[in-house]
Amino acid sequence: MSEQAFFVEKEDLEYERKGSRFVLILTVIVLLMNTVLFYLFANRAEPFVMGLPFCIFWTVLWICIEFVGLVVAYELEFKRR
Repeated sequence: MSEQAFFVEKEDLEYERKGSRFVLILTVIVLLMNTVLFYLFANRAEPFVMGLPFCIFWTVLWICIEFVGLVVAYELEFKRR
């Protein structure tokens, strides 16, 4: 293999770090929002949101937020390639 195959540009590493840091922060926030302390806030059968009890809506909401965050992180990491 040539030396160029192992060469990584500094700019590429910075973009990867931004995406990785974003994913880490987002994952911690989502996990915190679904732990016992924050889930006690959302552990109610009423009000209904879009036909779902609030506790189910709370969980589905954070799953959707995580999905959007991962799409953004993917774009941050691979938009230059």
